[in-house]
Amino acid sequence: METRRAPLGLRILIVITLFLITFLAFRPSDPATQVQIEFWKHAAAYFGEHDIEGFVGIALLVVSTAVTIIGYQIVIRLIQRILNKGRKIAVANPS
Repeated sequence: METRRAPLGLRILIVITLFLITFLAFRPSDPATQVQIEFWKHAAAYFGEHDIEGFVGIALLVVSTAVTIIGYQIVIRLIQRILNKGRKIAVANPS
């Protein structure tokens, strides 16, 4: 028997949801506190960037994308394991 895969629509929904949640959770608050401003200034200086707002935007996109890719793999594997749980038991015990 072949294994069941998660539907494409569900996969797309998972990617969009993970990216939006990550993006909204990690974006800086407005107005930013002095501690946050100093953190981003030091982080931008570490990478040699002078435009702090641009650096924050690029860092946010990179982090959101990385979390989305890793989270997607984990969620899809869990869903496929749930979908195929009953099938593996039936194949293992043919009566």
